[in-house]
Amino acid sequence: MSVLKTEAIALGRTDYSNSSQIITFYTRDYGKIRALAKGFKRSSGKYSSKAIDLLTYYQILFIRKEHTSLHLLTDAILRDNYPLFRSNLDKYYKASYIAELLNEFTEESDPSEQLFDICLNTLIGISVDEDTTIRLLAFELKMLRILGYLPELGYCVNCKNSIEQISEVHFDAKEGGVLCRKCQGRSKNGIVIPTGAVLIAGRLVNFTLQRLERIRIQSSICIEIEKMLRYYITFVLNKELNSWKYMSLY
Repeated sequence: MSVLKTEAIALGRTDYSNSSQIITFYTRDYGKIRALAKGFKRSSGKYSSKAIDLLTYYQILFIRKEHTSLHLLTDAILRDNYPLFRSNLDKYYKASYIAELLNEFTEESDPSEQLFDICLNTLIGISVDEDTTIRLLAFELKMLRILGYLPELGYCVNCKNSIEQISEVHFDAKEGGVLCRKCQGRSKNGIVIPTGAVLIAGRLVNFTLQRLERIRIQSSICIEIEKMLRYYITFVLNKELNSWKYMSLY
């Protein structure tokens, strides 16, 4: 057994006993982990650091168990609890969506510092920005790229021709991306998406977090991108996400 220290975001929790919980963290150095938090369920006071809050950024210490995936949390030092998540439902639901995406798409003990940093910066942005739409769309797309799930958004997956000169394209999750008019007849599934929305989605993947703060995208385009992503994510996970019940398509 070894005691490890890392930065972590609390994604989920389940009760273990009257005073303990199992916390799911996404960490910078160890990816997603589950840790038994003994005594962390009961807070000794209003501002006690012993209570682990969801959607909160910590520095944690934990004992890594060798023969089980359930580790032992020994300390959690609060770095940021994003107080606006507790008072603004829209921000809370969007932050919860980030947590659900990470939970569903990542495997335990499979670290990605890049994904951790993007997640952390997205949570910060959601907590302070008035309009969080673009930032959230960018997170979805960047996460898919980092984890190897990003569909083809610039070229027809069949003939490999660019889609730039087409007004609408057929997006087929099973085929792994877009199909041009010539090739869409081979697809029995999928949805029709304006080409401009698909191309903008492809650009969001590569925009830096700093550039995201300066760009503006029409709400109608954002709706089309999110419609495409929900359809694709549903296909990949073979289910709809709970967070979508509480989030409108902008």
